[in-house]
Amino acid sequence: MNPKEYYYNRFYQQFESWIKKTATHEHPNEGVFVFVRDLKTENLQHIPKEDYMFFHCALAGTILIDQVMYTHFKEDYLAFQQMTLYPKIELGLTGINVRPWAITHSGVGLTTLENFFEFFVSDLKEFFTKNKFKNVTWDAVKLAMLADKDVVSDARGEILKKILEKN
Repeated sequence: MNPKEYYYNRFYQQFESWIKKTATHEHPNEGVFVFVRDLKTENLQHIPKEDYMFFHCALAGTILIDQVMYTHFKEDYLAFQQMTLYPKIELGLTGINVRPWAITHSGVGLTTLENFFEFFVSDLKEFFTKNKFKNVTWDAVKLAMLADKDVVSDARGEILKKILEKN
């Protein structure tokens, strides 16, 4: 199975099951916020072994683009959130966002991450080109990610940076 097949055919169902197992509640005034108690592996037992690495990559990508939109494009965030239905994921009730790269440190190889992000960046480019927002364009999102040190930090961020620069 390739990253695109996984993302569109299996990820969302596995993601929803994970949210149900880990979420404590939604924030009543801020849209869909999910406060994750922890990132323990026992909450991932529903993920088949062959999907485990792709699940972590997709989860990291989902958290990443949601955080980029929330941080850099607040004026279009609500429209984005309504289109994607991505919840805002925070660790506990701390207000601390889960760092996307922390998700991928769970045994995900850099080659798997690179293959996934080749697909994911291409998919994001298509999404932001096809869907019109007030102020957000693919070029604006790409530049925001490249300028955000939290996005392009460490080896995982360097992989994403390289892919973004090609697109």
